[in-house]
Amino acid sequence: MIVYTPAATRKLSLFSTPFDNHLSAHNRWVRMESLVPWDEMAKVFLNSMSAGQGRPSVDLRIVLGVLMVKHIEDLSEERTIEYVQENIYAQFFVGLSSFQTQPVFVPHLLVTIRKRLSEAGARQLNDLLISAAADAKAIKHRKKPSDKTPPPEPPKSDGSQAIDNESAKTSSALDPKSTTPVSNRGDLIVDATVAPAHIAYPTDSKLLRRCRLITERLIDGLYENDRSLWPRKPRTYRREANKRYLSFSKKRRKTKKEIRRAVGRGLNYLRRNLKTITAMLDLLEASDEPCPWSFALRRQYWIVQEIYRQQKEMHRDRRRRVNNRIVSVHQPHVRPIKRGKGGGKNTEFGPKINASVTEGFTRADQIDFNAFNEANHLIAQVEGYKARFGYYPSRVLADKIYWTRENRKWLKERNIHVGGVPLGPKRKRSKYEKERDRKRNNRRSEVEGKFGEAKERYGMKELYTRLPQTTKAEISFIFLAMNLVHYAREVANRCFEPVLITCGALQRPIMDKLDNYLNAVAWMLCAEPKTATHLAVGRRNF
Repeated sequence: MIVYTPAATRKLSLFSTPFDNHLSAHNRWVRMESLVPWDEMAKVFLNSMSAGQGRPSVDLRIVLGVLMVKHIEDLSEERTIEYVQENIYAQFFVGLSSFQTQPVFVPHLLVTIRKRLSEAGARQLNDLLISAAADAKAIKHRKKPSDKTPPPEPPKSDGSQAIDNESAKTSSALDPKSTTPVSNRGDLIVDATVAPAHIAYPTDSKLLRRCRLITERLIDGLYENDRSLWPRKPRTYRREANKRYLSFSKKRRKTKKEIRRAVGRGLNYLRRNLKTITAMLDLLEASDEPCPWSFALRRQYWIVQEIYRQQKEMHRDRRRRVNNRIVSVHQPHVRPIKRGKGGGKNTEFGPKINASVTEGFTRADQIDFNAFNEANHLIAQVEGYKARFGYYPSRVLADKIYWTRENRKWLKERNIHVGGVPLGPKRKRSKYEKERDRKRNNRRSEVEGKFGEAKERYGMKELYTRLPQTTKAEISFIFLAMNLVHYAREVANRCFEPVLITCGALQRPIMDKLDNYLNAVAWMLCAEPKTATHLAVGRRNF
């Protein structure tokens, strides 16, 4: 049987909607709207705006909501505005009083907001959401049995020194807002990753070709601006350079000698063009003519000169490393980051992120385009944990690069368990201790899952922002969207806790009666140990 509705019968005026009375309270946008601390987050925007100058701004509530929608759905600026325009639940989330068919604002306003907030503002918004989740008991840092174990006593040379050391311990364990000692709670998982930028894979020959094309456009612009200054157009040998580059790039397998020869030719062509540009600029200055370049062209000229200097230095010294190496003309702040993973992941191009995870909530503690040692920031991460929650973590889980002697000593002084291999000779451990340590250290993989979720689901696999401040803000907004979705999931899961508790209360009398029944049967049959073991196994399976 075939069912088909003719197109002539479909009219917009006859289309009925289920939203005449109310929206569904179970929709994800409705649930997340009640969890966001809107008023506290709006104050972050107010710090970067003027209350008495300028035209009235768009409602900050709407701007903040659209910003979250963008990163939750992983959309571009234009598609985000269209999504909010078409989705009535998204309009409720952003703070509109009723459904409207007009765009909420122009898409490029989101870029302006990222510039204005920068990394500090985006990180502050994420911290406000984490604080709201902690106040709502979505972050449950339960006490561990090891928390009650006091740190080892220092050697007592005399009584006064022992008393001073004990008082120092007590004062360091006190909460700044209370006079009672606060034990360590929760787990802090730290790790580092790289968020790749949206740039072509940089090779020396390709980068030099890009610089050569830019210098050719600069020469053409200077010549066309005033032809009377030059009797004829300066030669650039662009046809010959393009022909040689294409013949080189089409080769599937290139030897080191061929690559070095191609880089040398690219340097020669670029050197000739830069020398021509310098002569043309000198002639303009001598003729009292202004330079017709815009700020963007002047910036590109400076970048090309720096790339030529770096490539010439590496080619002359036959090495592959230089300080502050530029790998992209359009994003000169991007640096190559060595990851040491081998294969295609050995070197990545983008900002390096040092992040921390606790109870599923992620925070970017350090973001830098230059490579850094994440072990130097572990103490700051732990201190930040205490500043947010009021106590130190009971355990820190991290990769072996974090476990320097300085970090181990600092954590031990604060009775924080180190989730790594202990220093010194290997001591004999029981099977139980090995299994316990293995399960504890395996929890570190949670941060790897968060990185994978951010890259595959929320767009951190390839960052399309071009400015360094907007790129750092984009990363913090991605973690903000992840935390909001996780926060809503945790609140939804708490609704099932009373049901589980009730089921447990009903199950306990049944299990007690079953124990009595099995004991009676074993006594009546005078069961042997083997038979009694089978009865116990049957009870567990039940």
